[in-house]
Formats: sequence, C-alpha cells, structure tokens
Amino acid sequence: MRNGHHRYCIECIPGKMPNWMSYSGEGCSLSFHIPPVFQGLAVWVFCTLEEDVHDYYFVNSHIIIIKNKSNGRILFKDERSVQADAWVRYISIIEMAMEDYCGDDELLLYIASKPLRVVLPHVKECGVHVIAEKSDSFKESETERNSVMPSSPPYHLLPHPHFGSITASTPLQWSDYLFSKLRKHNLSLSLYGKKTYFL
Repeated sequence: MRNGHHRYCIECIPGKMPNWMSYSGEGCSLSFHIPPVFQGLAVWVFCTLEEDVHDYYFVNSHIIIIKNKSNGRILFKDERSVQADAWVRYISIIEMAMEDYCGDDELLLYIASKPLRVVLPHVKECGVHVIAEKSDSFKESETERNSVMPSSPPYHLLPHPHFGSITASTPLQWSDYLFSKLRKHNLSLSLYGKKTYFL
C-alpha cells in the first residue's frame, strides 16, 4: 500500500469521507480531472439501503466505471460484491486503459449497484482521491523540515497545468491516514494481484 502499486479494497471503513478528497459529491457519479503524472486513484463509496434491512449488504454487487467523457471510452471497470455500506477501492494506474485518455480530458466516475437478492443499495456519496508524489515546486524546504511544526495533513496540493491545483496524497500519506483511521476497528482488506490476499 505504501508504494501505490498494489490494488486493494477496504470494506466497513468507519466514519465519513474526508472533506479533503480531490473530488466528492452526492449520488453515484461525478466528473473529475487527473494530473499528468499520478500513481493511482482511491474511490470512496457510501451507500444506504432503500429499506431498513442491513443484512442485505452482504449480497450486493457494485460496478465501478471510469470513462473518458469526451469519447465515452471506458478506462476502468470492476465489479465486486461488497459487504459494507462504506468502502474504498484503490485503483493503480496500471489497471487503467490510459492509452484511451488524452491529457486534459474530463473523466466520469459511475458506481452502479445491483441487488443479488431483494434490496437495492442506494449510493449516497462517492469520491475520488488522487494518489501522487509531490511535485518539485511543492517539496518541503530545508527550513520547513527542520522547523517544529504541528502534524502535517494527509494531503498536499498538486498543480495541474490547466485546472489549478488538485488535492492529492502521496502513497505514504494515504496509507498512514487509512491505518490511523482503522487502528481501532476490524480491518477488512483485500489485496489484488497475481495472487489475492485477505487480511
């Protein structure tokens, strides 16, 4: 997780979506831009049930779609059964069809839900957070590193050539934030690669 290369999904993530996500909004879709250089995207989803029957979260399937809004080409698609109302899926850049992305194109995140039994989950909120290293212009100076400062936030501003600055986190900032958030909770983490690991 700390190098940003491995895809994973965390279920039952406690609390609310942080207000410093790169992009967030109500509903099951949102538009966003990505910087020229990045390592991955963290997709955060919060669902509610149309009925007060929480057991059905164990049998719901969600489809994550990221596509290029200018040409409709799908850059990423993943379907999975999720056993929680709040979950995070980290998407590594190597999972995305970046050959179908042109520099400044606007992207669309869409979360489709379908019940495997009776009750349909409703996506209340979703968000995308950019995972990228700090640019040279945002590197800490020697004075800042040697100063006594309060604990640094788990994000930084990443300049975009055409869309101002994007809030982003380095892989280390993001993993430290997640581990601190999950420290007092049961961790449901799946790592995906040639082999799949469950922690």
